[in-house]
Amino acid sequence: MASAALSVLLVGCLGAGVAHADTAAGTTLYVDDEAAGCNDTGPGSAAEPFCQIQPAADAAVPGDTVRIAGNSTSYAPVTIRSTGTADAPVSFRSAYGDGSSVTVAGGITYSGAQYVDTAGILARAAKKSAVTVVASQHITYRVASVQSTLLDATTAVIAVDGASSDISLLRLRVSDGSGPDFRSAAGARNITLADDLFEDGGVFAAGTTGIDLAGNTFWTACGNAVGLTDGSSGSVENSVALPYGTTCATTPAEITVDAASAPQVTADYNAVNPSSAGTDYDWAGTAYATAQAFRAATGQATHDLDQTDLTIPAAGLPVEHSALVDSGDAGAPGEIATDIDGRPRVDDPLVPDTGTGHVDRGATEFQDPFTVSALDMSAGYVGVPVTAQAQLSNPWSDSLDGLTYTFDFADGTTVTSTTGSATHTYTQTTSSTGVQATVVVNRADGTRVGAADNWERVEPVPDLTTTIGCASSPVQPDTAACGHETEFDPYSITSDRITFGDGSAALSVPTAGDPVPHTYKAPGTYTVTHTVTDSGGRTATATAKATVGAAFLAAGPVRMLDTRNGTGAPKRPVGAGGVVRLKVLGVGYVPASGVTAVTLNVTDAGATASSYVSVYPDGTARPSASNLNFRAGQANPNLVTVRVGGDGYVDLYNAHGKVNLIADLEGYYTTTRSGTDDLSMSGLATMAPTRVLDTRNGTGAAKGAVGPGSITTLTLPKYARGWATVGAVLDVTVTGGTSGGYITVSCSGSTSDTSTLNYRPGQTASNLAVPCVNAGKVQIYNSAGHVQLIADLQGVYTNEQAETTDDWFALSGGPFVATAPTRFLDTRTGLGASAKPLGANGTLTVKLTKVPAGATAVLVNLTGVAPTANTYLTAYGDGTLPTVSNDNLTAGQTRPVLAVIPVGADGSLRIHNAHGSVDVVADLEGYYG
Repeated sequence: MASAALSVLLVGCLGAGVAHADTAAGTTLYVDDEAAGCNDTGPGSAAEPFCQIQPAADAAVPGDTVRIAGNSTSYAPVTIRSTGTADAPVSFRSAYGDGSSVTVAGGITYSGAQYVDTAGILARAAKKSAVTVVASQHITYRVASVQSTLLDATTAVIAVDGASSDISLLRLRVSDGSGPDFRSAAGARNITLADDLFEDGGVFAAGTTGIDLAGNTFWTACGNAVGLTDGSSGSVENSVALPYGTTCATTPAEITVDAASAPQVTADYNAVNPSSAGTDYDWAGTAYATAQAFRAATGQATHDLDQTDLTIPAAGLPVEHSALVDSGDAGAPGEIATDIDGRPRVDDPLVPDTGTGHVDRGATEFQDPFTVSALDMSAGYVGVPVTAQAQLSNPWSDSLDGLTYTFDFADGTTVTSTTGSATHTYTQTTSSTGVQATVVVNRADGTRVGAADNWERVEPVPDLTTTIGCASSPVQPDTAACGHETEFDPYSITSDRITFGDGSAALSVPTAGDPVPHTYKAPGTYTVTHTVTDSGGRTATATAKATVGAAFLAAGPVRMLDTRNGTGAPKRPVGAGGVVRLKVLGVGYVPASGVTAVTLNVTDAGATASSYVSVYPDGTARPSASNLNFRAGQANPNLVTVRVGGDGYVDLYNAHGKVNLIADLEGYYTTTRSGTDDLSMSGLATMAPTRVLDTRNGTGAAKGAVGPGSITTLTLPKYARGWATVGAVLDVTVTGGTSGGYITVSCSGSTSDTSTLNYRPGQTASNLAVPCVNAGKVQIYNSAGHVQLIADLQGVYTNEQAETTDDWFALSGGPFVATAPTRFLDTRTGLGASAKPLGANGTLTVKLTKVPAGATAVLVNLTGVAPTANTYLTAYGDGTLPTVSNDNLTAGQTRPVLAVIPVGADGSLRIHNAHGSVDVVADLEGYYG
């Protein structure tokens, strides 16, 4: 706003006490201390400005305007003695308008000045007043920050002496460290303080005639926002006074008017909220804790608000629906048309007008919150129209009539719209950072509502692509959830379909959303296809493998078969060619339905001849593969996972001689989904085989052989023992036993007669165990003698609930798909490898042709046949040979062991032999998705 126009506005608001200029402007004098040619003895022209303000002030005559450049430096103190007239005041302005600032360090003094209007000139001083008015009249000082530091308790930031009159202090931000913000001396007349913010100190007048305070905000430490004494007269209206939280030894009233002044002062429409121990008013020597009490006693403050009526918002700033809004007196003496920030008085339609107009209390007027909140744009592609949409927030009105929107697409194209949106087509790509598109919104009268921007990156049109991925949950093992994502922008998709690879009908799906579940009728690995088609006939296809199978539940160990005592079968040895039918469904922990396979620890006892045992589903042809090989008189265990026959039985076949057979349940697999989110249902998460226990060297437990009847606690590594871990896959080995015995691996320290591994004195023997896990721990019970224990971690069973870092592996826990026992490696015949024994320190790489892509691990019955020396076999996926063992063999022994082996990145597994030479046989029992 031009200075002349603003002066006219002030006349209309303040009366004759304010300088104004409604005649032709005089000379403009320039000040710029950073200009190369500045000269304090020069003409003060634009070409040769003054360096400091003082020579300009000394040279100014009525009607002149002093334009001061706002530079990085501060100007020296200035004493203004200029004398203007009512029609031709002397004006001091920032060279860049009232909204910019110029700093005067050391303070401004008006001495004998007349009709001077100063705007945008900041005054700062130390140990003295920042603005001093001496014997001056018709002075307006506005739109500035005023600060004094290191003041004593009586010196004010702004000081007016008793010989001065008609002083207007408008839209100021005044602060100090200890003294008053303003003080006028006895004899001063006609002083207006309007829409000012006073921090720390307050306003004090002694013997001042006609001091009007209107629309000010006071932040006081301990009260004393206003003090009028010694026969002062005037008014205090529309002001907000509140403390800023300082603890005070004394708490004087926020507004104090002494007995000599009270008859000539009016107070109303204020909002006073003193500290908890303070009072609102001290009037004529009487303190009033509330506005209600003050009103009842004096008849003043009819419209005041205080702590009993409201909580003043933070910093005294009005907010929507606060009691400060539209509750002031528009006719309060000294009130002006704009607030401290130069914004107009506005009517808030959401708040009732409880004052005499639309004036808010305090220095700040709550404005129309109508804003431009964002600029939304569709993705930018070369040659494809992009739509820009302005997002507006307009709580005060539903109407958007009369608005104009100017969109700048930052490539030289500007579009003006009345609808809030515009369309544009970019013709070339942008850099990686994009371009900054903008929208500016104006009202019909040309005033600006606001603006927003959006960084837009313009790229070539991408190919139409889609991706899909599927996963299963142990809680719903027969169901795969397939998530898909299509890069369809800027294409218009007309068809979006998924086929699940099991012959079921294709399913139309939304282009975005949650994963789509599908329940399969049979375990296996299926190819899922996602196909999208756009309006132009373009098609994109993606495929993924979905494996559904069975979830594992650890159960046991519990004995289900013992032909020595008639458990599960007749009490007698199994003869040559004999078959034991063992019922498993509905027995012990095994449900009566929904079970696809069981995991049994099978042990021979008292064999009369060397033989082998095959375990297979009842009602099916006996496979050629064996699960247990043994010599006469030995006791050899092996873990077996076998599919359950349709009648709920499994068969155990003995080839030669007579032998007693023992089977302990370790767990079972089910495809029946849980209706209760059973957290014991789990999938296998494989990991590199790792030795986690070796009492020979103190790994995982104390060093030294464990004694009879002892329980050894094995704590899984941190990465494997998250709370989602419910089971473990461990290859357990015993060696150096001082006597025969057995060990039992469980999560409870079971000392029952169930066994995981039987051993003879001095024997090295191993077996796979799948115990449950309790709080990351597994316990191993030793029945007799002293023996060294070794355990190699092959994987863990986890439920799907894992979400923490420690449980990352649970997310990859997969279902189990049982297969018919299938031999895929036999070095005796050349199946899967050369027809020769595997030599010392030799490794076989075997391609898994019977396993679908995407399988994470295979369940294999691994057999070492007739090694030439004591040795062990290590099976792994790929990478470095791990320091673990799966099958421990003595020279000439044939010994099978069940192994969970990760599938290498090349779709193969590897088998390493440590010593001598040995034939290797491997039978596939199933795989994990």
